Amino acid sequence: MDALNTLDALAPEQATAAFLRCCGSRRWAEAIERGRPYADEPALLAAAERAFALLTREDWLEAFSHHPRIGDRGSLAARFPATAGWSASEQGGVRDAGEDVLDALLRGNREYETRFGHIFIVCATGKTAPEMLALLRERLPNAPGAELEIAAAEQRKITAIRLEKLLAEGPGMSGITTHVLDTSLGRPAVGVAVRLERREASAWIELGRGGTDADGRCRNLLPEGATLQPAVYRLSFDSAAYFGARGVPTFYPEVSVVFEVREFAQHHHVPLLLSPFGYSTYRGS
Repeated sequence: MDALNTLDALAPEQATAAFLRCCGSRRWAEAIERGRPYADEPALLAAAERAFALLTREDWLEAFSHHPRIGDRGSLAARFPATAGWSASEQGGVRDAGEDVLDALLRGNREYETRFGHIFIVCATGKTAPEMLALLRERLPNAPGAELEIAAAEQRKITAIRLEKLLAEGPGMSGITTHVLDTSLGRPAVGVAVRLERREASAWIELGRGGTDADGRCRNLLPEGATLQPAVYRLSFDSAAYFGARGVPTFYPEVSVVFEVREFAQHHHVPLLLSPFGYSTYRGS
């Protein structure tokens, strides 16, 4: 299985980051990372269950904290960029929910968190918003210890689904990617040379180079085995060569974008909107 081979080849920090997308407990993710290599998917899923047996209440609460509230659509991309796509898919049942149901979920979530000290966890895949609301109300009378066990069982289900997604999609792109749009043409900028560096003390250390593809994207700036770590990074774009190849003068021969990575487990996408006499950037997803 190609995805398993790729996971096995990752540096420990990168593999842990990939597993953290499936379950937010660091103790769990590190146990799965140490268990590599895995012969097949059943072996990985069995290891996941063994690692769950090691978790304490604090570990479960850490895992729960990496999920958005059920029905809180606004927080998906803002607070959970590393898993926003998966969470949005899992909570697809709330996409067309009425305001009355969303309001009831909001009130129910607040009551649940006040009673139990953690967010309401349910395996949302395939469930409608009214079904999840009914489950929330059904579980509110539970004793805290019993409810923790139920929530942990739901976390297990979510993790199994996400491990399958991880194997289907692969560990993904480099932890830092970019996309360049030529706003003077209204289309992707093809063939822009890009350099990625990390600041160490007063010096910039080059990590990798690449060029934008036919879609204007540069997906693999970090070389295989390189570790994304909390630090200040710089992306430099050779705009002079790009515009020069078209015979277009530019005021900015090079564009440098400096940004800070605080969470290495997250994907950092830094697009560039470029024209001969101006540019802008933002954090994408």
